[in-house]
Amino acid sequence: MKRLFFVVIIVFASFSVLAQKRTIAITSFEATSSNIKIKAIKAIEDKVKEAFYSNNRFNIVDRTNYDKLKDEKELQKTEDFMDGKTVSQSGLEGAEQIVTGSVNQVDIYKVVSEDGSYHYNCNISFSLQIIDVATGKLIATQIIKPKQSFGGSILSKSIGGSSTSEKAFYNSLKGTQKAIDKFIAKNFPFITLIIEISEASSNKAKVLLINTGTLNGAKKNHEFNVVEVVILKVGDKEITRKKDLGKIKITKVEGEEISVAKVVKGGEAIFAKFNAGARIECLSKN
Repeated sequence: MKRLFFVVIIVFASFSVLAQKRTIAITSFEATSSNIKIKAIKAIEDKVKEAFYSNNRFNIVDRTNYDKLKDEKELQKTEDFMDGKTVSQSGLEGAEQIVTGSVNQVDIYKVVSEDGSYHYNCNISFSLQIIDVATGKLIATQIIKPKQSFGGSILSKSIGGSSTSEKAFYNSLKGTQKAIDKFIAKNFPFITLIIEISEASSNKAKVLLINTGTLNGAKKNHEFNVVEVVILKVGDKEITRKKDLGKIKITKVEGEEISVAKVVKGGEAIFAKFNAGARIECLSKN
């Protein structure tokens, strides 16, 4: 009985660790050209921040007007980061990664048709970077170019709102949403666990309960890759290998920390590994 109780504690501790929100800092974006207006830079920065906030998986430290990495590392040496009470009072937390961006292009131009009618197009290009605070290394970077930027006049007219230069800019900016979401999903995958196999047939998992919910921003149709985590020993070192088992998709969010997911692929492998007590993780795809 004591052993069972100990196992339960370990399982719930694992859930707690995986469910914790990651703390990141989002810094002020910069422009690579003096021709790019501050208002446009701020709008792009706000768009990225909005994507992280809506994910509900991050504690976001929103700091501006400082030299990104140097000041972040110096800030973490101060008492604000040494004393939990001070941190709580100041509302600051030590960030694990810094997310920042560089705006490379905001070109708005007028297109005049043969009949004298006109509309505005806007080309936007910006890069997102992730810096690891502990090492100071750049760990990811990606250039974002919305589809609207290359759609030409037909697309601009079809999406509407390009009758002014300002509307053309915000239409193009709106087109970055999917690219930003993919950047977040790729570089900050959410990890959760399988609680139980709710439905199975012929040794094949059909429906699962997983340990994620509204607290982590879980939504219907969110997809996860299911992997087995295997620890390999190579000499004196331990290497972690993640072996693909299948894919699942949330069909219903039942509460703050629980959702129902259907097995899309790999039902037999998930069934076998789960019942064998293997270490299984579910990594978010979106």
